[in-house]
Amino acid sequence: MTDPVPIAMGQGSSCWGCFQSLVDIHLGLADVLPLLDIKYWQAVADFKLHHLESYPDKSVVVGLYEGMARTEEDVHLLKLMRDKCQILIAFGSCSCFGGIPGMANFSDIEECCDVKFRNNRTVKGGKVPSENVPPLEKTVKPNNSYVDFDIYLPGCPPTSKVIATAVNALLTGRPIELPAHAVCHYCEREKKEEPVESWLRDFQGISDPDRCLLEQGYLCLGSSTWGVCEAQCPNAGAPCKGCHGPVGHFVDHGAASIAMLGSYGPLEAEEMKAQIKDPLGSFWRFTYPASHLGQIRLRREGKK
Repeated sequence: MTDPVPIAMGQGSSCWGCFQSLVDIHLGLADVLPLLDIKYWQAVADFKLHHLESYPDKSVVVGLYEGMARTEEDVHLLKLMRDKCQILIAFGSCSCFGGIPGMANFSDIEECCDVKFRNNRTVKGGKVPSENVPPLEKTVKPNNSYVDFDIYLPGCPPTSKVIATAVNALLTGRPIELPAHAVCHYCEREKKEEPVESWLRDFQGISDPDRCLLEQGYLCLGSSTWGVCEAQCPNAGAPCKGCHGPVGHFVDHGAASIAMLGSYGPLEAEEMKAQIKDPLGSFWRFTYPASHLGQIRLRREGKK
């Protein structure tokens, strides 16, 4: 048996769902864990940040960074992971694109603090915490604006199957083989190539369980989204929200999704605008900071 591979797993600001998905490999962990020499994993292994800081540069073979860089501490950990790891993986859509928390960039940092702390309806006299918490970054920037990544594994969260495939490949020195198909490739629903007459919200009407959700007017982003999930949501009756991002990582997923509408729903612009209530959340839910629009916003905030 070969020696275990040194691995570090760092967590920025996130929900911890990606690492939960790693744990959800269940019995597959029996094959993975003996191959790992865990050097750092917040809240799981009893290593502190100073342990990671003390390791020689590039002494850790594989690093997984989950979450986005919302605080100065997140940025420090991200850069530290890059220094210490030979292979650094952007683990999950927050790490790859900015994720759902990246939509906070649509507001400035003071507006975010107003909603979260000062004017929170669940508290009285809310204040922004300042003791024993790291300072906030002004915006959520894509992690690859701070460091270079070697591998991107998007998903909210990545599926356990994808994680097992990627980790086993890395630890045994094989290339990671993930098919470059869109979600629609795996969708079992019937497509009749009929235009959409109107756009519906998820709770409106009752969908035909056998027919393409998009053709029924439900905003399903399967045709513009990387299908490593194997269409779990559409096959279960829920429209794809695009959590795995575009099939080509450096494509603007929101723009690609909007372009899709011109083929399926040839409606007048004003009519479409009235029917699609939340364009930002519908098309850039997981990728706003990394998008063209998101970059414009970041440049604007940087000039303040």
